[in-house]
Amino acid sequence: MNQFKMSLFLPPISPVKDSTTGRIIQPPTLTPYKEITLQEVYKLITSSERLKTLTETVRRAVENGDEKVYRMLKQQTLPYVTPCGVFSYRKSDSLTGPSGLIVVDIDHLDSRREAEKLKRQLFDDLLLRPVLAFTSPSGHGVKAFIPYDLARIPDTKQNTSENIHWAMNYVQAIYDFHSSHPDREDKKTNHSGKGVDRSGKDLVRACFLSYDEEALIRREI
Repeated sequence: MNQFKMSLFLPPISPVKDSTTGRIIQPPTLTPYKEITLQEVYKLITSSERLKTLTETVRRAVENGDEKVYRMLKQQTLPYVTPCGVFSYRKSDSLTGPSGLIVVDIDHLDSRREAEKLKRQLFDDLLLRPVLAFTSPSGHGVKAFIPYDLARIPDTKQNTSENIHWAMNYVQAIYDFHSSHPDREDKKTNHSGKGVDRSGKDLVRACFLSYDEEALIRREI
């Protein structure tokens, strides 16, 4: 199996501030914890008891309808990876090696059942052929890691960018989410409704990890 590699970062992804003074009490994590393979990501999201507990806490906020608490918990407690490759620092120009993967993130689905159904549909898609698909932290979305040909375009950033746009457009068109305009992002909530999240298109785009014992991995590439 291809050893797709990426960087694993520990939380928080954004500064943690004192609720009273607004003073930063914990800066964001900008350097990776370690390099991690796709197989290690799969093992983490399917067997980590710690991640299971964190995910359950995040999802309780979703169930309670508290979007603000959900986003805070997700950003401050969940580890995340950079599916597009290995980085020495959380900046696009700090790429040390591309993975040959891009991530498509679909969220704000109507139910966990819909998310589970879509996870299987995406994994079985003959054009996308994701190497990993799992349910998102909210429980109402899916994250799919999709491989592409690293040799197609010599420029890594251009190659990655074109594949990200292709995959996003394909998923939005084929699975027909009826969301708002795909390129109009809601600045307050940072999403464009039910469907593909287009808020991050660069190389260093982060993907939050969440516990999913029924995550799907492709054993042979």
